[in-house]
Order: sequence, then structure tokens, then C-alpha cells
Amino acid sequence: MNRQFLFGIGSGIFLLSIMFSLNAQASIVFSKANSPYYLTEDYVVTNNDTIIMEAGTTIILSPNVNLITNGALIMAGTAEEPVSLLPEIEGVGWGKIEFDSPGKTSRFKYAIIVDGSILSWYCNMNLDNTTFINNQNLAWNNPVMFVRNASVNITNSSIYGSYSGEGFQMLNSEEVLVKNCFFSKIPDAVELTNVVGGYISHNYFEDIPDDAIDLNNCTNTLIDSNIIINAADRGIELGSENNGNSENIIVKRNVLINCKTGVIFKEDSYGQIINNTFYGDTVAIRCIEDNTPKAGSYVNIQNCIFSNSVEMDVYHDLNSIVNIDYCLSDKEQLPGNHNILADPLFIDVSEYNFNLQENSPCINAGNPELPLDPNNTISDIGAYYFNTDTTGIIEQNDIFNSLQIYPNPFEDEFTIRWQSSSKTNVSVELFDLNGTMLPINTKKEQSAIRNSINVIPLTKLKSNMVVICKVSVVGNSSSFLLIHR
Repeated sequence: MNRQFLFGIGSGIFLLSIMFSLNAQASIVFSKANSPYYLTEDYVVTNNDTIIMEAGTTIILSPNVNLITNGALIMAGTAEEPVSLLPEIEGVGWGKIEFDSPGKTSRFKYAIIVDGSILSWYCNMNLDNTTFINNQNLAWNNPVMFVRNASVNITNSSIYGSYSGEGFQMLNSEEVLVKNCFFSKIPDAVELTNVVGGYISHNYFEDIPDDAIDLNNCTNTLIDSNIIINAADRGIELGSENNGNSENIIVKRNVLINCKTGVIFKEDSYGQIINNTFYGDTVAIRCIEDNTPKAGSYVNIQNCIFSNSVEMDVYHDLNSIVNIDYCLSDKEQLPGNHNILADPLFIDVSEYNFNLQENSPCINAGNPELPLDPNNTISDIGAYYFNTDTTGIIEQNDIFNSLQIYPNPFEDEFTIRWQSSSKTNVSVELFDLNGTMLPINTKKEQSAIRNSINVIPLTKLKSNMVVICKVSVVGNSSSFLLIHR
């Protein structure tokens, strides 16, 4: 049974569809047809109803306005028609979406959230292709999303920050997954506290004003195949912060570039650092006691490359223990067994291509007791094993899955970003809804790990005009709907 209701909140008038069934709670539906919706006062749902935002829905929220529910929220956007939550005043922001929903699961798919945040109590959060854009000057302890006592699954999503606030925070959670995500200019981009079994994988972090990944009192966590560039403090911080030490943390096949500290174990924490590439970090790895009188930390380092470290490759204090084996440094002869002092012979550092040349001393020089590389040879040293056919962490056929276009809506220009460790032919065309091609200027930046195209339309576009962006990769293409402000 369907019924249409008009809601007046402040000066906004809403046409919502309320759907009932005999055996289920009601669903409150926001639709594209009735968009945009204007929220000028808090929107509160207290009867466990599910809120559904259909593809193409746009909601504009006034400053400090919140959406509060003890039910679930489903954002059912598509690549062509995302769900958009936008501020009435850009840069001022609205409030937050707050859940107090034990046992519920909220799902966001192809959503754009500008100048707002998420606070979840006990509600499981599944996010896919969700973009957060923050233009506000947030307080240092104000995260874009904070989830307590619930599971979290975040894939193919992104945060574009303004050097303030924090990113995704998870507390007292299990089954935390953050994969194939992009983070820019956001402090503490991924922070886990008291989490068992976290998995942080295949993410890209750039220009992080504090730590990129921060773990406190975590156990059995895998940090795998991430790229971290320009972290002002720590690329990966593993410790306590008065919450308890972190145990059995595996840091594997990550690339850490130009960080103040690449990886730090502190406050009686321990784990493994295996097959990582460190380049241009002030100190690549630190293992310390930190908060006296806590015990020191322990770390086992294998198959890692240390290149162009500013001060030193590895530091530990007198209370901590570090084992370094089967590693390569171009700065110093590292203590331990089977370590090499030599040039790693990367393909092209200027292009951030840290794949190995065919005569690199890193090839087949890793620990023979570790699993073989995918080409069935002894493990190489570094994040990328040598293979003439390799495309690095993300294969070419996954480029479309990692495509991100921002901002949307856009003003004078927009950017297309993707992940690939090999140069791939990516082209862009722009059309209006009648199929007429629109002239554009493009500026491409493409390297082993940093890939983007900046697109500037040459035709004057009308306000709220919808355009089609066609992205082609090696003969295949996908189209996305964008809105010009």
C-alpha cells in the first residue's frame, strides 16, 4: 500500500511516499521526482521506520540541521544518478545523520555527502561509492563518520577534506573493512580503536595533515596494499593512546612516500612489517615505548625496501625490539640477516613508479621461507614483485571500479581520478542530454600510482544543467551524469 504525504518543516514542504506492509515497518521514501527537498529543522524518525533515498534524490540542509533515526537508512543511488545531501550554505555545513539503531544495517550506494557527517550508535554501516566532501573548518576531533559498537564495510569511497576534522572512526567494532578508498587532506583518515579483525586494503592517501591510518588497542588487523603520500606525521600509527596496546598487526605490501614517519609501533604494541616500500620518509620505521612507563614495542621487519630516507631507515629505543632481515637500504647497512646495501633500481621514481627494473638486486632476494611471489619465484623485496606483465596493486580491468569524479555538482571544472600502477589510455568526452558533444580542455596527470584528468568545459553551461561525462578505457566506456551549479 502506498500513500503520499506532505510534510512541512520550517519553510520546506516535502512530498514523501510512505509504504506499508502487513509484516514490516513503514518505509519513508525520498524520490528524484520530488527533489530537491529542503530540510530547515531536524528531521526525526523514532518508530524504527526505514528511510529510503532513491537514485537521483537531492536533499538540501540548512546549517546545524540533523537527520536522526532509530531505524535504517538506504541510499540507493547509481553512478548516473547519485543521492546527494548538500548544504544550504557551502562551507558552513549542516549537522549530521545520527543513528541509534541496535541490530539495524544502513546501506549507502553512490551517495555524495557535502559538509555533513555520520554518527552511528550500534547501526551497522555499509558504504559503497560514497563520497564525502568537507569544506568546513572542523574541530580536530570531529570525524566525517564515527561508528560505535557496530560492523563497518566501506568500499570504493572517498573523503575530500580541508585539512581539518578527521575521517572514518570506528570504536568497539568487529568486521571492519575499508577497501579501494581515496583520502585527501583529511587528518587521521582511518582510525580504529578497540577493533578485532580489521582489514584496511588497497586505499590511496595523499596530503594527510596528521596520520593516514591510526590504530589503538586493535588486534589481528591487516593493513595491506595501501599507498600513502605526504603524511605530515605518521603514515601508519599502531599503538594505544591510553586505550590498550595493539597486537598482531600485519603491515604488508604498502608504499609510503614522503611521510614524517612511515610506520610506528608504540606503547607495547607488536606486529609484522613485510614487503613494503618506503621512499623519502624522514624516518621509515619507528618502534618505541612512547608513553613512559609503558613497556617497549616489538616488530619483525622482512622484505622491505628503504630508499632515500631523510634521517634514518629504522629507529628503536632501548625498551623496544626490532628484527630486520632480508631488507634493502640505499642509505646504510642494516643490522640483521641477509640485508642488502644497494640501489633498489626502481623503474621511475619521478613518476612514482616503484616497480623493479629487471636487474634490480631486490628480485628473488626476499626470505625464501615466505610464500612465493605470484610468478612462483622466491619472494622479491619491496611492495611490488618483478613481473614484466604486472600492473601493480590494482589491475587494469579494475580501473572502472576505482573511478571517482568530483566535485559533483561542479562549477568551472571537475576531476576524474582512478587507480592503476601502469599507464593506461583513458579518454574523456562531455555531452549534453541531447547527445551534442561539448568542447573541453583536459589536463592529465598519470604515473604508476597517481592518475587523474582535470576537465574544463569550454562552453558556458547553464545553472543546474545536467551533462554526461563519458570515460573510455582501452575501448570500453562508462557514462556518468554530472550537475553544473
